Amino acid sequence: SIEVHGPHLPLGTDTFIIYYVALKAAEEENAIVLPPLFYSYVPENRHFAGTISLSSDTFISLVENIVEEVVRQGFKKILILNGHGGNKRPLKLLVRKMLEKGFRGQLYVLPDTLGPLREKIEEIKETEVYEHACEIETSLMLYVNSSLVRLNRVDKPAKLGRRFIAPCVETLIDWQRYAVEGYVGDPRKASDTKGRILVEYWVSFLRKIIRAIREDKEYEKVLEDYYRKTGYM
Repeated sequence: SIEVHGPHLPLGTDTFIIYYVALKAAEEENAIVLPPLFYSYVPENRHFAGTISLSSDTFISLVENIVEEVVRQGFKKILILNGHGGNKRPLKLLVRKMLEKGFRGQLYVLPDTLGPLREKIEEIKETEVYEHACEIETSLMLYVNSSLVRLNRVDKPAKLGRRFIAPCVETLIDWQRYAVEGYVGDPRKASDTKGRILVEYWVSFLRKIIRAIREDKEYEKVLEDYYRKTGYM
């Protein structure tokens, strides 16, 4: 994504991190990594300078087009790695859309950016709140490319508003009301050591996913059987 990450991290933080992790995992697993998509779905942060957001329809169509072109080139198995939390729902919708249109490729999506890291994050974090330009994301960026981090611009923990109006209820302004300064938690607790631990754990996790995808022999058979029964043949 291209969006605010507090006063201390670059606009492209999400993409810098996920692309680094993807390249490291691919080195060990003989996988091909496409150039990353910096532009994505970021409506919640458009009120901050520097944020560039695609509409959900544009984002889904763009990823859909790329996936179809990759399959046209002869690739059968495609893994989409998401580095931005806001893309989670559009990517899940993309999967359903590809199924509806009878897509023949084997598409795998990892939509939850921090999902693979939750357990490790709980072990190393010093601050209770994390999610965006926080201790965790700042640590990752310090390890991936410390030259782009300006921690001297942060002199206090983030001021936070109310997260949700009530349990299980979502509104148009949940994030805007919550992350009023464009970051959360206390980035000053970040370190490149924490970043290294998280990246190594992430790469190891991703390598396991790549191997599982490579060994998946059921996908094509189940998909073709589904399409046959639903009249896509």
